[in-house]
Amino acid sequence: MLYEQFLTDWLKSQKIYLKYSTYTNYCNISHNQIIPNIGSYEVNQLNNDILQEFILNQLDHGRCDGKGGISQKYAQDIITVLKLTLGKSVEIQLPYQAPKEVEIFEKSDQVTLINSLQSKICNKNFGILLAIHTGLRIGELCALKWSDINFDTQLLHINKTMIRTYTKEDGSKLNITPPKTRSSIRTIPLNKWIMQYAVLLKGENDEYIISGKDKYIEPNKYRLYYNKQLKELDLPHRKFHSLRHTFATRCIECGCDYKSLSELLGHSNVSITMNLYVHPQLELKRKCVELLADYYEH
Repeated sequence: MLYEQFLTDWLKSQKIYLKYSTYTNYCNISHNQIIPNIGSYEVNQLNNDILQEFILNQLDHGRCDGKGGISQKYAQDIITVLKLTLGKSVEIQLPYQAPKEVEIFEKSDQVTLINSLQSKICNKNFGILLAIHTGLRIGELCALKWSDINFDTQLLHINKTMIRTYTKEDGSKLNITPPKTRSSIRTIPLNKWIMQYAVLLKGENDEYIISGKDKYIEPNKYRLYYNKQLKELDLPHRKFHSLRHTFATRCIECGCDYKSLSELLGHSNVSITMNLYVHPQLELKRKCVELLADYYEH
């Protein structure tokens, strides 16, 4: 059997068992990457040498727009599909790539942004403040309704996320689904400072927090609004996800224990928090070298 047919049959069989966003991701990987390149092979012809060459080629030239190679993260997603369909005997190595240092806000820039959002408080600005103080992912934030905040206990309940998916079968589709992992379903205490704005803006239970209406704002459009705020303040561009990185870094600076931080972020284990989201700020690095200078002076 050709791998194209085998893979197509496998996708159909898995649709009812997979989270919809996972299913659409596997479909896109299959149709855009795997089938055009190795779909014409017989399943029993595919060995690790062929698969290794395929992945290395995609890393160099695999983008659908022809502008270079795919990312290592995307390559890892392809490998996941290959292993699920061809078995555990699949062994593919990715070239070493030095980890990228994630971007966070300098403290002065963060204060400037917070002050501006406070001075022009509205639902959209409150959403950014909420991300700053909780480390929420943008999809989780866009899916929030006022009913997700318990105003008596001052607790925020995260149990869904918003994501746009695309498949040839269904086209473009916006989905509100459970979060990416079980650990992402979590409860976050809200501080008194953020609660005062929540009380001020509170709408009906079925209204979305960042829109103030029963109609949502999807992540792509909310990113545009966030980017506009940075531009108006002449702040360096930072991705919305940098608010999450910054939240984790500030919590560590304030002495938050890693286990609690991991649960606030919705990570499955502490090592993810340490490896991905806790990065020393430039001011702390400077403090370290200055301390060493002081040591030698004495």
